[in-house]
Amino acid sequence: MSKIVSSLTSFFDRLSISKKLAFWYGLSLFIMLSAFGYFLYESFHQSIHHNYDRHLRFEAEQLLPHIDTDGDTLAIDLSGYSRNAALKSGVEYGTYVRLYNQEGRLIYRSPNFTGVDQPLQTDIPDSPEEYSFSSQWQDLPARTLFYPIMDDEGFNGWLEVTGFEWTLHEELSRFRRYLLVLIAISVAFSILGGYWLSRRALSPVSSIIDAAKSITTTDLDKRIPVNYQVRDELTDLAETFNMMLNRLQKGFEREKRFTSDAAHELMTPLSSLQSDAEIMLRKPRSKEEYRETIQRMLTETRRMSEMVHLLLQLSRVESVHRSQPETINISRITEAVADQHQESAQAKNISIQTQIDPELQVRAHGAYIEEVINNLMENAVKYTPNGGQVKLQLQRSSGKAVIHLSDTGIGFDEETKKHLFERFYRANELTVQEQSGSGLGLPLVKAIIELYGGRIRAYSEGEGKGSTFVVELPLSEAKEI
Repeated sequence: MSKIVSSLTSFFDRLSISKKLAFWYGLSLFIMLSAFGYFLYESFHQSIHHNYDRHLRFEAEQLLPHIDTDGDTLAIDLSGYSRNAALKSGVEYGTYVRLYNQEGRLIYRSPNFTGVDQPLQTDIPDSPEEYSFSSQWQDLPARTLFYPIMDDEGFNGWLEVTGFEWTLHEELSRFRRYLLVLIAISVAFSILGGYWLSRRALSPVSSIIDAAKSITTTDLDKRIPVNYQVRDELTDLAETFNMMLNRLQKGFEREKRFTSDAAHELMTPLSSLQSDAEIMLRKPRSKEEYRETIQRMLTETRRMSEMVHLLLQLSRVESVHRSQPETINISRITEAVADQHQESAQAKNISIQTQIDPELQVRAHGAYIEEVINNLMENAVKYTPNGGQVKLQLQRSSGKAVIHLSDTGIGFDEETKKHLFERFYRANELTVQEQSGSGLGLPLVKAIIELYGGRIRAYSEGEGKGSTFVVELPLSEAKEI
């Protein structure tokens, strides 16, 4: 038995979703229709018995006036009975009558009992109450009614009236066949209709599968077709897949651009190092020449080290395997970073003004937030000319910690603003190109800020008119409310 169940389960598991849906739909409809048909059949069956009992009761009531209950014994005289012929008829239309006294002894039986080979089994009730039952007699369905004979002195005996229900049972059998045929047709149509509907409803799944199979790393611009005239779960699924493909495409493009830019940026210092080494090896040089060359090589090495450090930071920030953030005091970190840049600012006669609200807390990694503020402050001091000004503010606003960092530096135009947070991008202005940098600082800042659900914006009125960076991070206490 267990092997059969296992085989059926295995077979069912191999069916397609549309076939499974059609099967379960047909099975559920079959169960419901079977239960309804059984209830209907039984109700009709009981109604037939009830109606036939009324017929037998009428026959008994017609016989009662011909029964004599005077004296100690029962007597019956049917000479004047209008339906006397029915007591002589056979199984088709006959009525079989027997009379019992109160002790259950047979007093009378109708003439049509004569010649019947199969006796009619009787079941006399124990109490003087009307009682009816069905039985099989002479290979036909029969119905028997025991009618109590009562008079003023009480119970006197039983009048047994029996008739055949074969015509009624034929109607009942015909009704049962109709029910079975209707149930079979309904289930068949439900299975076929359910299969058609499920195939039609699940047809977008096939297109989603075909489209997903055709998408490779070389053609990520393909999208799964969406029928916007129908809004259902499959439409949402297709749109979700398309959004995922959008993210994948952007990720692949970003990584491809990142690889290309990184190779290009690293190639420049490596070429310079190789060129200097080859020149120095052509012939002996003086100590000063060796010292100058080594100094240039050291500068290029530091530049590559800084670039690799920022690349590693970006990789850690964008990695899915990272530790959980903790509640940190961003006010203290901001004050500490501002103090660290006081010396470099004083060397250029740049004044740093701070306005920091105390005890502001956010959910983040302290080292990353320090990297953000340090990078912004370093850029502000680096690109602000001598005698300039840098203003750093940290304030609470609408459940957020908002950092405003403005300077009187070189600023930027609208075209530069579009690429400001792209990796390895550096503005073409001479002032920018003269300064050392990798073009990875601001992309790292943006990645860190977005990691913690914040955002960063940059403003400038144009070249030479300074710039302002605004960073927003959700306060930890705002999340708890």
